[in-house]
Amino acid sequence: MFIPYSEQDKQLNPTGSAWLQDRIVAFQRQRSPLSYAVRQTVVKFNDQMTEADKKTVVKHFIPWIRIFRQVTTNILTHGDQSGRGMTRAQSIEYLNWLIEKLKINQTQLKRPDVNPKHDRYSYEVWISWAVDTICDWPENLFQGQSTGDGGGNKVDIPKSLYTTPALQQRVQEARTKLKEFIQGLDVEHEIGDAPPIMYEEYIPGEDEWYLPYP
Repeated sequence: MFIPYSEQDKQLNPTGSAWLQDRIVAFQRQRSPLSYAVRQTVVKFNDQMTEADKKTVVKHFIPWIRIFRQVTTNILTHGDQSGRGMTRAQSIEYLNWLIEKLKINQTQLKRPDVNPKHDRYSYEVWISWAVDTICDWPENLFQGQSTGDGGGNKVDIPKSLYTTPALQQRVQEARTKLKEFIQGLDVEHEIGDAPPIMYEEYIPGEDEWYLPYP
């Protein structure tokens, strides 16, 4: 769960608020369980797992908490040149952009049938799904024995990484793409340096100054 709140939201009975243009200044969150759709997507990768590996939990290569913290930090600080939070409209543009860049299959991962710009309820339903889906991006997930993530402090390396070329290629490409598109994300770990990263500038409109995403 990820529900952003603006200053207007925190006032008692705010009136006359153009809610899509309110800037996000805080949020509450509760981590959602990994969805069945995501689990099934990971299973279908068929990473040459043993039968024992297939019975293990699904794990994140780049830790979930690192991705969540950086995506939400960007929402809270990348709204304008002074470092204010994004508006709700900007957050929709930003997360849609990330979903597009990561090539997330929205049908396969059960995008809710709502228009996030229509009303507060639809916005909150959609943005919770969007943040969960980016943090649980299947390309960054795997099954099998691993080194552990140390409570999110280090990359969780599959023990079969060097003996399973398909898995190694998939998670290393995921690492590169996450670094490329989520500005500020720390993906460093002992496997080695990532390939050179070329950042693509994203500016959603010309009538107002925006920080590029990433």
